[in-house]
Amino acid sequence: MASSSSRVDYEIITDPFDPRCVVACFKNLFGELTEKDKLLLKRMRGKEDKTSPKDTPQEERDLINEQIRKSQGFDVDFSKFRCLFDFYAAFHVDERHSNVIRETDRQFFRRLAKEAIADYNTREGTRFEFVEVEKANVYSNSGFVYFITFVAKDPCDQTKVFQAKVVNVFCREIEHSFCRLKPGQQVECDEDSKGVVKKPRNNTRSNKRADVTTNVS
Repeated sequence: MASSSSRVDYEIITDPFDPRCVVACFKNLFGELTEKDKLLLKRMRGKEDKTSPKDTPQEERDLINEQIRKSQGFDVDFSKFRCLFDFYAAFHVDERHSNVIRETDRQFFRRLAKEAIADYNTREGTRFEFVEVEKANVYSNSGFVYFITFVAKDPCDQTKVFQAKVVNVFCREIEHSFCRLKPGQQVECDEDSKGVVKKPRNNTRSNKRADVTTNVS
């Protein structure tokens, strides 16, 4: 699942022979869901009622993968699914989505977002400051791929929404694939005294952080 070093890995790759492939599959296809899985599904889906979707499992699988491709992994409506997939929403709580991570999910995704905006500032010559994580989606396969949406503010105290993709293959260093402004936003800062936020350009390489490694318990 390592990201490419020759181009920005924005688009979702669906070729199963490509190590960067992200395709949602059923979780626990041949067994019962654990209590933890049932709680996760309930958190994502909410309470079912007569208006809840009643798609077949295959229709749900097609729908979630369509949403993943269209949003490049960042915007998926998990309330539409009764099945649990290996692509799911992470919640910013004092729990851990993986036993190999020592931090709580709240701490972990905040740290990744702060690292992502620091890398973005270095690359683009900007001075954004991290504010908060809005949401994070997780793809779990031979490790994890994180799709993090977070808020940062510019020198004029105007907030912008960012998207960061982070790859965490088991027993390897965490790799920041890319960080970008969420498409469709203006980025100029009008107050020259506070500094001008430059218009972002495409990142042409992935960024491995040698100082960040997975903590294995």
